[in-house]
Amino acid sequence: MRPRIGWLDHLLGALLCAGYVALLLGTSADLAMSRDESFYVTAAQDYARWMRQLWNDPDAALTTEAIDQGWDYNHEHPGLAKALFALSWIAHENAKPDGGGGSAAAGADEGGLFASDSDAFRFPGMLSAGLLLWLLYIFGARVFGREAGAFAAVAYALMPRPFYHAHLDCFDVPITLAITFAVYAYWRALTSRGWIVIAGLAWGLALAVKHNSWVLPGIFLIHYVWMVLAARARAKRDLPVSARLVTRPWWLVSLAWLGPPIFLATWPWLWHPETMLERFGWYARFHVNHEYYTIAYLGRSWFEPPFPISYPFVLTAITVPLVTLAMAGVGIAMRARAMLPGLLRERVWKNGDVEPDSPHTDVLLIGCLLAPILMIALPSTPIFGGTKHWFTAYPFLCLYAGLGVVRATNALRHGVGARLPASRWTSRVLVSALVIAPMLVQTVHSHPFGLSHYTPLAGGVPGAADLGMNRQFWGFTTGSLTEFFTEQMPNGGTVYLCDMTPGAWEMLHRDGRLPRNVRWSASLTNADFVMVHHEDHFLEVELQSWIAFGTTKPAHVLTYDGVPIITVYENPRRRR
Repeated sequence: MRPRIGWLDHLLGALLCAGYVALLLGTSADLAMSRDESFYVTAAQDYARWMRQLWNDPDAALTTEAIDQGWDYNHEHPGLAKALFALSWIAHENAKPDGGGGSAAAGADEGGLFASDSDAFRFPGMLSAGLLLWLLYIFGARVFGREAGAFAAVAYALMPRPFYHAHLDCFDVPITLAITFAVYAYWRALTSRGWIVIAGLAWGLALAVKHNSWVLPGIFLIHYVWMVLAARARAKRDLPVSARLVTRPWWLVSLAWLGPPIFLATWPWLWHPETMLERFGWYARFHVNHEYYTIAYLGRSWFEPPFPISYPFVLTAITVPLVTLAMAGVGIAMRARAMLPGLLRERVWKNGDVEPDSPHTDVLLIGCLLAPILMIALPSTPIFGGTKHWFTAYPFLCLYAGLGVVRATNALRHGVGARLPASRWTSRVLVSALVIAPMLVQTVHSHPFGLSHYTPLAGGVPGAADLGMNRQFWGFTTGSLTEFFTEQMPNGGTVYLCDMTPGAWEMLHRDGRLPRNVRWSASLTNADFVMVHHEDHFLEVELQSWIAFGTTKPAHVLTYDGVPIITVYENPRRRR
C-alpha cells in the first residue's frame, strides 16, 4: 500500500526546494559564467526587451519585424527556459532604485532583487533544481515510501556534476525537471483520470524547454503496451486487475492535443504562418544533425563518429558517487522480479514475493533511466556535453537509490540494530550518515570545479587525469582567477580568454568580480596575460604562447587536487 500524500509531505518538499535554492544562491558567486550561459544571457536580454515592448505597445511587439528582432538570437533552442531567464532579469531590474532604467552593464552595486546580475539570469535554473527535489520526494514517496523519496531527493542534490549545473543559466536542469514531471504526470494518469490533461500540459512544457523531450511519447507507448498486455493476460487467467487502471490511451490524446500547442505558444519565433514549418524543420535538423565538438575520453580526443559505446556508462560510474550507484543497484535488484513479464516471472523466478503493481511502475522507471544513457551510447550521438546530456536519467537512478537505502536500513535494524536501544531510529540515522557523508564530502570538494571532479573509483581528479579524461569545458574555471588578475593588473590590462567568451568575461565586470580596466583581448600576442584552459584541443594555444612570449614558464597555474586546470602565461613586454 502506497502512503497517502498530504500537505505535510508537500511542506517537506517545499523545505527541500527552498533550502537547496538558498544553497545554490549562496555558492553561485564562486562560478564564473560558462560559454553557453553567456549566449543565453544575450538571448534573455533580447526577450526581455521584447516583453517590455509587448507590455507597452502590443501591436508593435507582435509585428514580424519585432518578433524576429526579439527572438531570432539562439533559435537553436525553444523559448520557454530563456523566457524564464528574461522574466527573472526583468524582476531584478525593476527592483533596482531606478526601476531598471540604468545600463544593463552598469555593475554590481546597483541594487536589485538578487545579489548579482548573474544570479538574476541563473535563478530559474536554480529554482528548477529545487523543484526537482520536491518532485523527487513526492514521486519516491508515492512509489517506494517516504523514506525512499526523501533519500532520492538528497541523493540527487548531492551529485557533484548536477550540483554544478544546478547553478547555471542553462537548460540541463530545467529539462530534467520537465521530463521528470512529465513522467510523473503520465504515471498518475494511468490510475487517475484527472491527471490525463496534466500529462499533456507537462509534455508541452518539456517540449518548450529542450529537444530531449521528443523521446517521451515513445517511452510511454512502450510502457503502455507492456501494461495493457499484462492486464489482459491477468484478466484471461481470472486474476484481479485494478479497477482504477486507465487502459485506454487517453494520455496519448492529451499529449497530441496539448503538447504541440504549448510548444508553439511559448516560442514566438515560430508564430509566422508562412515560415512556421520551415523554421521548425531547421530546428529539428539542427539537433538531428548536430555538429561535433571534441572531448577527451580515455586518452583520446573524440571529434567525429563512431564514438565509444562505453562513454556514458564509464562517465556515470566515475562521476556519480559510488554509494549512490550501490544503493541504486540494491534497489533495482529488489524490484528485478517485478520487471519481468508475468509468465516469464513465474517460470524463471518462481521464488519471490515481489510483484509488479498494476501500472507496472518499475518498467516505466527503468525505461526512463536507460533511454537517455542508451541514446548517448549510440556511436553516432555526439558526446561533447559530457554527463549533462543524460542528466534526465539520474532522477530515476536516485529513486532506486532511495529504495536501496530503505533496504539497507531494514537489514541493519533486523541485524545488529535489533540489539540496540531505539533500534528503528538508530538504524535509520546510522545508515543515513554512512550513505550521505561520502556524497556530501564529494559534492563539497567538487565546488567550484564541478566539471573537473571525478570520484575515487577513477582515482579522483589525479586518477582521471592519468586516464586521459576531460578536465573541463565552457571556460567556467576562469572564475577562480579573478583575484590573480586583479592583483597583477592594478592599473588595468588585457587577457586572452582561450575557452571563455567575451560575454562571460563581461559578466565578471557586471557582477563586480573584476575591475572594468581588466579587459579581454582578441590578440594572443598583444595580451598582457594568456589563459590556457587544459583541454586537449587548446594545446595549440599553449604552444602559440610559448612562441609569442619566448618562454615556457607560466606566471600562474590553477590546480585542482594538484591537476593543472588553467595555466596563465605573461607577456614579457608588459614588464618593460
